[in-house]
Amino acid sequence: MVSRKALARTTASFFFVLSSGTLYADILPFGVIGSPIDLSANVSEAILPGSTVFQDSKPLFGTTPDPKLSAQLLHISEKGVNGSGRSTNINGAFASSLAESNGNGGVGVSQLIFGSPADPGQNVVRQLVGQSLWTQTFVYNGIPTVDITLHLNIPALQVQLIGVPPNRDNPSFTETAEASARVDTVITHADGSFSKGGSFEFGLREFETQIPDGTGTFLNFADVDFIGTDGPLFASFVCNFVGACNINSVSTNVNLGVLHTGETLAYVYTLTAQGTTHGFERGYDAFLGDPFGAQVIGDNLGITVALAAEDVPEPGSFALVLSGFIGFLLWDKYAARVRRAPSTHSIVARRSE
Repeated sequence: MVSRKALARTTASFFFVLSSGTLYADILPFGVIGSPIDLSANVSEAILPGSTVFQDSKPLFGTTPDPKLSAQLLHISEKGVNGSGRSTNINGAFASSLAESNGNGGVGVSQLIFGSPADPGQNVVRQLVGQSLWTQTFVYNGIPTVDITLHLNIPALQVQLIGVPPNRDNPSFTETAEASARVDTVITHADGSFSKGGSFEFGLREFETQIPDGTGTFLNFADVDFIGTDGPLFASFVCNFVGACNINSVSTNVNLGVLHTGETLAYVYTLTAQGTTHGFERGYDAFLGDPFGAQVIGDNLGITVALAAEDVPEPGSFALVLSGFIGFLLWDKYAARVRRAPSTHSIVARRSE
């Protein structure tokens, strides 16, 4: 649902020249025509199965790259220590999230528990989650059909299990570590119906694998799954001798979808780090980027706008005028995640005579 009354205030326009039937479609500086993006930092801790121990969210709405605004949260757990070898000034187990208006961000979790993860005698696991989100919504009121592509610069990631026992006397898959980046898109058509736009997922998940050894016990070791199907993005994947698995920072393009006149596109870019442990000298860590801002990767939400193949232009020279209108999209699914509807913007296109 879009409030049409909200589409009244105008922002700056950007021009792209279309000559000899080719659209000049450079990557725009940040987000859609550099206009505001809502962002949010989130951290949580839980006992599984059971209940939430801690949860906090820090949203910022209508941000722009300059001046840079930051949403950052750090939660120190009452259980466990930081065994990651990173963020050495933090002794306790932690979950952290950073989201900045220039596109930089990072998430991290680390927890090594030497005793029980909860009250003694409880058969439970402890979970920490750090998550950063960037959300943008805009209405396309142009005439030619356009194809929208999101360019991502994804920061380096790491997952690691600590203290995995070589043998177990019963089945148990309690230690996990996961770091992932994903994009979700929804297109609202002019008639009010919805369809899923382009999506993307990339990351690593480390977990325990158990094989019966024929004597009543299980051989136990750490295993890794790739999250996503784009093979070249995993080219730098490597695990070291202590079981920390890493991938260097990578760049990729995600096609969000084709827009016709009167359609609304909304996308959410999410970084997540999470892990679980049963304790007793075992733990995990997971990082995607730097949640403390020491390693900056900005401008990681560039947009490319091009004419769609179904709307081939006539020979000659045309102009594509991008104009922004500020409003609000009442989109329940993602508004619930940031506690408020994201900003709405409009792209207007016309052809010169």
